[in-house]
Amino acid sequence: MIRVTQQNSADGAKRYYAAADYYIDGQELIGRWGGQGAARLGLQGTVGKQAFEQLCDNINPQTGQPLTVRTRGERTVGYDFTFSVPKSVSLLYGLTEDTKMLDAFRGAVAETMREVEAEMKTRVRTRGRDADRVTGNMVWAEFVHTTSRPVAGTPDPQLHAHVFAFNGTFDEEEDRWKAGQFRELKRDAPYFQAAFRARLADRLQDLGYGVVRKRDDFEVAGVPADVLKRFSRRTELIEQTARERGITDPDRKAELGAETREHKGKNLTAAELRKEWLSRLSAEERSWLAAVYERETKPGRPAPAERSAVDHAVEHSFVRDAVVPERKLMTEALKRGLGAVTVGGVAAELAARPLVRSRVDGREMATTREMLALESKLVAFA
Repeated sequence: MIRVTQQNSADGAKRYYAAADYYIDGQELIGRWGGQGAARLGLQGTVGKQAFEQLCDNINPQTGQPLTVRTRGERTVGYDFTFSVPKSVSLLYGLTEDTKMLDAFRGAVAETMREVEAEMKTRVRTRGRDADRVTGNMVWAEFVHTTSRPVAGTPDPQLHAHVFAFNGTFDEEEDRWKAGQFRELKRDAPYFQAAFRARLADRLQDLGYGVVRKRDDFEVAGVPADVLKRFSRRTELIEQTARERGITDPDRKAELGAETREHKGKNLTAAELRKEWLSRLSAEERSWLAAVYERETKPGRPAPAERSAVDHAVEHSFVRDAVVPERKLMTEALKRGLGAVTVGGVAAELAARPLVRSRVDGREMATTREMLALESKLVAFA
C-alpha cells in the first residue's frame, strides 16, 4: 500500500527522517537519493545527514542559499510516501534477507516514484497567470525499513520504505526552484498504490513466486494465513484498541498507529530477530516457508488478463457516475487483475477502448457513448 503524509515541521522532519533511529540497529538500510531534482542538486547515492537537514530548512546543499524564494515557518517541508508490502513478503524477506526480493521491492518503488515525478507541477503566477505547470522533477530520500514498531519490546517483520519528497521542484521556464504542487498527486494515491502493487506482484512472479489476490492486495502463494496473523501483532493491537474504543472509521484507525506506537526497546541484531521469529514457527511451518522460498513448486503464471480487467472496470465504474476520471478506470482494472496484469498492459488496453474522453481542469475524464446517449434522453425528457 501507499500512504501519503504531509510534513509541515522542519524539526519534525529532521527528527523523524534523519535521526539515529534510521541509521542504527541493523533494521534499516542506509537511505539513498532519488529524483531528477536530486540529480540537479548533485545528490546521488547515500543520503547524507547534512544535505538532508539543509533541504528540511529550504537550503540548497550546493550553494548554502535558500532553495525556494519563500521560507516560512509554517511552510510544507515535504511529503512522506510510505510504501508497504504484503505480510508474506515481509516475513519471507525477514527470515532470508534475500537481496533479489529486496531489489524487486525497491524496483517497484522506484518505478512508481518515477511515474509520480513525471506528473510533478508548480504554480505559475507570472504576468497575471494563474495556472499550474508540469516540471517533471522531484527531490526525494528513500529509507527502507525491515521491521515494524515493536510490540512488547520486539518488532515483527515489515518491509516498507519511507520516500520523503521535499517540497521543491525546478521550473525550467522560470529557471529557479519553486514549491511543488502535491495536491493532485495525493488525490491520485489510490492509482499509484494499485500500480505499485501490480509492479511488485509482477516482479515477484519473475522471481518464481506465485501470488494470490486478496481483495485489493495479494500474498505470496503457500504462506498460511494463521502464520501471517502471528506476525501481524501491530495490526492486531490497533484493531483491538479500535474495538475497545468503538472506532470503526478507517482514518481514525490509522491515527491509532501513532497513538499505540512503542519506542524501540531491545536493540536486537538481525540474527537475534530471525531467531526470535523462527521460535514462533513449528517445524512443519518452517518447512512450508522453506518450500515457498525455494520455489519447490513452480506455480503457473496466470494468462494476461488486461482485457477482462478493463471490462470489469468499465462495467462497474459507470454504475453511479456518468463521467469518471480515467485514473479511476486504471485503478479498478489494476486491482481486479492484480497478479495477471501490468501497468503498461492495462494502459494500452484502456487506450484502445472507444471511450469518449475530455480534459477537465487538467484531469483526463471519460464516459461511454451509451452514457452520453442516456444523458441526452434524460435532458430531452426533462
